[in-house]
Amino acid sequence: MSAHSRTPIGPARTVLLYPRDGEDARRATHEAAAALHRAGAQVLLPHEWLLGPLAPPTVPHASVEADELDGAIDLAIAVGGDGTLLRAARWLGERPIPLLGVNLGNLGFLAAYGAAELGEAVRAAIAGELVWQPRLRMHVEVWRLDERRATQTGCNDTYVKHGELPRMLQLRTSIAGNFAAGVRADGLIVSTPMGSTAYNLAAGGPIVDSDTDTWTLTPICPHTLTHRPVVTRADHAITIEYVGPDDAGAATLSVDGQWGFPLHVGDRVEIRRAEAPLRLVPPRATVFDVLAHKLGWGG
Repeated sequence: MSAHSRTPIGPARTVLLYPRDGEDARRATHEAAAALHRAGAQVLLPHEWLLGPLAPPTVPHASVEADELDGAIDLAIAVGGDGTLLRAARWLGERPIPLLGVNLGNLGFLAAYGAAELGEAVRAAIAGELVWQPRLRMHVEVWRLDERRATQTGCNDTYVKHGELPRMLQLRTSIAGNFAAGVRADGLIVSTPMGSTAYNLAAGGPIVDSDTDTWTLTPICPHTLTHRPVVTRADHAITIEYVGPDDAGAATLSVDGQWGFPLHVGDRVEIRRAEAPLRLVPPRATVFDVLAHKLGWGG
């Protein structure tokens, strides 16, 4: 499915609200739940959020666990920032549930609506005016010798960097089975287009339009000045092998900044396209609008 394609969602009758912690998210969640209930929609909330210290909505709602989710949910709404949307995507897994972000912060690249537009977001969902676009996700595996030790799925990025000891790492990278580079650096980031404005951007990597279908490999503080970010097709599998030094201790593997795994020398990280894309309700502002208006590029 092309990243350019847009699929109508239809009127939302069962909606999962996925809030972050905090008083602002509690208020927004109560407001959204009340508006959905008035419109006749069923409201679902994560069980663990309802167990927290914040009071649940007063309107009727149901509690769900991640393993109880099914295709009967028309829409999930992440109430928070980009990090909340990524956590919601991880919680939904590969289920075919469209995800809409409502950004409660100042800077967000992924949310379709801002905090002041929450009512409009709910209205559009109920009216069936929303669409979703497929966004590339990465399937990540960790191999130690011939044993697969861990598996994760990410939306933004996967990176390998030094652990507790701030030692420069030696990494061997391959693209589509072909040797690409031996990298001596603090680490290496592999990002999707959606994740290009996250850690990749901070490390000097390129901003990639969300409509593209690519991986970006960006070294973190490389020792060799000729090492530069590389962009390649997402159909190509990426392999990162941690080859040394032997006295550097465990390196850190992270997926979306939300899951970590300690790597030993000789471990191999394999990244390929996930079978199911993220079904994201796309931001109405492009990434370039955000850069121009919120980061001052338009000045």
